[in-house]
Amino acid sequence: MDLERKFERYVPPGANVRQELKWFAWGGAVSLLYSFGFLIRYLNDYSSLFLWDGSLRVLDISATMPDFIEVLGSSLIGFLILELCMSAVIIYHYAYHYQGSKSIYLMKRLPSRFELHRRCVTLPVLAVTASLCAALMLLLIYFAIYMAFTPKACLTPHQWQKIWSVLLGVAI
Repeated sequence: MDLERKFERYVPPGANVRQELKWFAWGGAVSLLYSFGFLIRYLNDYSSLFLWDGSLRVLDISATMPDFIEVLGSSLIGFLILELCMSAVIIYHYAYHYQGSKSIYLMKRLPSRFELHRRCVTLPVLAVTASLCAALMLLLIYFAIYMAFTPKACLTPHQWQKIWSVLLGVAI
């Protein structure tokens, strides 16, 4: 596969590039599926904003939707776990050089003194970057869904600021 050939120079010599790419792809897919929990919580909270008047659903204007950050909950935690796993992959890459053929000795003799670090760190750092981008995109998409579909009468103000206050640890 062409993609594997491109990444071969970013893993230790002899390491299974295909397997590492599969691990990351599976981790990303599981994280994405887990993040859909936001949609389930949102739909439950959204439906609680309505009352039944016979066979008709009527908006209860005294009801308030929980804050976005509460509805989001731990939906994006899978991406954080995936990013933490990438630090374990870095450790694995360094340890890999000391096993079997002891390729650490070859790596230390190469003209580029950064070759060892490039082969151990690059792929996990790319994976962390991709995971952060995916989590940020989902955060923005979920926020857009929350703001677009929640009735204005049921929203509490300053939803965006509340996200930042949680991220920065500041109380509003």
